Amino acid sequence: MLGIKDLKQTLQSIKVICDDVEYGFASIEDEKLVSRDKVLATFHENGRLAVIAPKSYLDSMSIDNEGPYAKLTIDVNTSLELVGLTAVMATKLADHGISANFVATFYHDHVFVQYDLRQKTKDLLESLKND
Repeated sequence: MLGIKDLKQTLQSIKVICDDVEYGFASIEDEKLVSRDKVLATFHENGRLAVIAPKSYLDSMSIDNEGPYAKLTIDVNTSLELVGLTAVMATKLADHGISANFVATFYHDHVFVQYDLRQKTKDLLESLKND
């Protein structure tokens, strides 16, 4: 299934979903410290494994992590070739003092923000329909 490549069309149909799970970000040396079925995402960097997982799981495994963060899913099937979506969203959030970490996956983009700012972030991103 091909994703949307048009920024205006994407913004007009933007829908943001928050699963209300508290996530943590961690960096570990030994991949065996985590169970892949408990982890949302990983990325190899600097000889370590960056991990995004429910904060409660990381805490239960005594893995140092930063968080809590909320995951907001941009529920529009965008193309990896779409130009400008991350920039528009990041600018909107930056204009309101919200730090954001973006993760693009095959079907959707995901935005991680401070957990207590999840509703404000959702509202701001959905307001892009009207910009």
